Amino acid sequence: MKIGILGPAGTFSETAAGLWLKEKEVGNVEIKYYETIFDVSESLLRKEVDYGIVPIENSLEGSVGETLDVLSSENSEQMQIVGEILVPIGIHLLGKGSVAKIRKVVSHPHALAQCRRFIRERLKAMTKGVEIISVDSTASAAKLASESEEVAALASEKAARVYRLNVLEENVQDKDSVTRFVVLSSSDINTVPTGKDKTSVLIYLKDRPGALYDVLGEFAQRGINLTKIESRPSKRALGDYMFHIDCEGHIEEKAIKETLKSVERKVATLKILGAYPKAKNV
Repeated sequence: MKIGILGPAGTFSETAAGLWLKEKEVGNVEIKYYETIFDVSESLLRKEVDYGIVPIENSLEGSVGETLDVLSSENSEQMQIVGEILVPIGIHLLGKGSVAKIRKVVSHPHALAQCRRFIRERLKAMTKGVEIISVDSTASAAKLASESEEVAALASEKAARVYRLNVLEENVQDKDSVTRFVVLSSSDINTVPTGKDKTSVLIYLKDRPGALYDVLGEFAQRGINLTKIESRPSKRALGDYMFHIDCEGHIEEKAIKETLKSVERKVATLKILGAYPKAKNV
């Protein structure tokens, strides 16, 4: 089995992959690293990998736009969500040397956002004129930090081990958070209901008053709980949006089937993104 994730080695995506594989008790696995979420999805479409594991939302910073865009693209018809993993996020300040030598701090934009208070109140007091730089992943940041004592990274403890960095400050995130990752596969894999599932869909509304209200009512009148609803620009025109919806239940269950049939009659587009087991709480 081949799995595509955000690289290089030491990302939270790699942690998510490890947790998913442990749960599935899968052996003989090859991990392939990619620079962006889009690259992970493209590797899946090219059949370079069997699964792709990407972040979709963080409990502090919200949804990962690039993942939502991948799921709403034309090519998304060829992939589906078949699983999810929850990963507690611990962010540390990593470096080769001392804090006093730091001139640049690098990390993924979400990690930087989760450490705003630390950067503003503590880091800038410890280091004069430090520059904050965004990179593609926390592991990429750790790799850069391993090349110079003037560069520090906001990254995971695992990244510290991989790139042989010192943990200069532990758990510098403003609050504890959890990132939800989804497992993507080709569209010819069917999941079996477990009794504790989610179904994810994408809808594009008809332009009329009360359109979203009517759609949400279909779920409400059948007692189906929504765990997420997120608007995303359709990229067709300003103010034009699609909606990502996650609900409890599996697409094979009668109530979910009936709901989505009713929803489909009320929207311009309905796309099933996948049905999959709910992640274990952390």
